[in-house]
Amino acid sequence: MKRPQRYLFIIMTVLVVVYLLLTRLPPLASLALLGMLALYVLIVSIWGRDLFFARRAAKRGEWAKAQARYEKLEKKLQRARWHRLAVVLYPNIYSFDGVAIMRNNIGQMLINAGELDQAVQWLRAALQRDPFYPVPYVNMALVAAKRRDEAGARREMTRAVQLGFDPRAAQRILRKALENID
Repeated sequence: MKRPQRYLFIIMTVLVVVYLLLTRLPPLASLALLGMLALYVLIVSIWGRDLFFARRAAKRGEWAKAQARYEKLEKKLQRARWHRLAVVLYPNIYSFDGVAIMRNNIGQMLINAGELDQAVQWLRAALQRDPFYPVPYVNMALVAAKRRDEAGARREMTRAVQLGFDPRAAQRILRKALENID
């Protein structure tokens, strides 16, 4: 079982356990548990609001603004001893490490802004944090394609697939990236 399948299993198991608890407990206990869960999500969402602002800026194509917000959250996650509890902000089947996810997102913003050398640095930092996270390899393949390095792009995408990235999506992304080479 590859990591994405294992993480998906963990996410689904947690959801099933919460559902079973909520349906099996007495109504008052279920309501209390639901209230505690809602409070937890609310507190973590307020603490990690930079993620929501960054995503909104990225949708608008404001790469520098999104990058700044992702960097701010990455620093918060590094400082917080309880950063693993913030996983509800970024449920991901490829990594549960928020710092690695934020570094990858910063790399994506830099790719979009055309700053490929800086993007590679952030993507490598994400891989140092979580070497089994396949998405930075996908982004490294995009950087290689933009640099007209077809062999490098294929090598990076192959590594992403070996780590559990969807092979069909990888083929589609790589084909599109290589077609966009001028």
